[in-house]
Amino acid sequence: MSAADPARVTHPAVRAARRLRRRRRRAETGLLLAEGPNAVSAAVDHLTQVFVAPAPTPRAAEALGHCRRAGVPELTVDERALEALADAQTPQGIVGVARWQRRTLADLHDASLLLVLDRVADPGNLGTVVRTADAAGADAVVLTRGSADPTNAKAVRASVGSLFHLPVVDDVTPDALGAHARAAGIRLVAADAHAARRYDDVPCDIPIAIVFGSEAHGLSPQMQRHIETSVSVPIARSKRPGYRGHAESLNLATTSAVIAFEIARRRGLPDRPQE
Repeated sequence: MSAADPARVTHPAVRAARRLRRRRRRAETGLLLAEGPNAVSAAVDHLTQVFVAPAPTPRAAEALGHCRRAGVPELTVDERALEALADAQTPQGIVGVARWQRRTLADLHDASLLLVLDRVADPGNLGTVVRTADAAGADAVVLTRGSADPTNAKAVRASVGSLFHLPVVDDVTPDALGAHARAAGIRLVAADAHAARRYDDVPCDIPIAIVFGSEAHGLSPQMQRHIETSVSVPIARSKRPGYRGHAESLNLATTSAVIAFEIARRRGLPDRPQE
């Protein structure tokens, strides 16, 4: 292979990166794969390596430019190598290897807003909630044991880079979370479609953690023991044919966004620093 030839799937760097598709390897190394221009650009300060197609798309080329300015080592690879690294069916021309710092509850000093996912197994939902929490100014996302892996490729993609900016604490037991909340003065509030109390009645003058269960099973019994109150997002309801209001419920991602931004609205979103 000449210096100008793209690296193949057998290249040592590609082989090492491919092993990061396994959860155990990600846990051992503290590394994960960031796929696509958005994720690579967002993770640029955390990247240890970037792989790029020989003829990258304009957006991939722009992300590569960010990497070059940051001094990230790059390797041009062929299509088969990119496909081997990417989880998406259609690779987006650039994949990065990024460091990701696992957090613990002890890291959440003076948190005033947490979003908690209890046994949420869908990595896409997880990543979307991380993005929502970041946009709404939450302090962190907490994942109870049995939730999806935040370093899963789908979760990383769905977070659109927020995973690298917002603390995410995973593998937390409900009892550990309950003890932390009591010690820190954080009120645990469940999102429950059947709750009589409305989401816009959530107290905002105290630290609060909004807890969301899985769409299939709701909150675990272990988590329910620590909940102080529950709130719902009311939706239009109609039993009359031809009228709007026949949706049964909102999905997890939408519900988390509605509640998180209501709290942010009442507290006042922090100003975005000037570029």
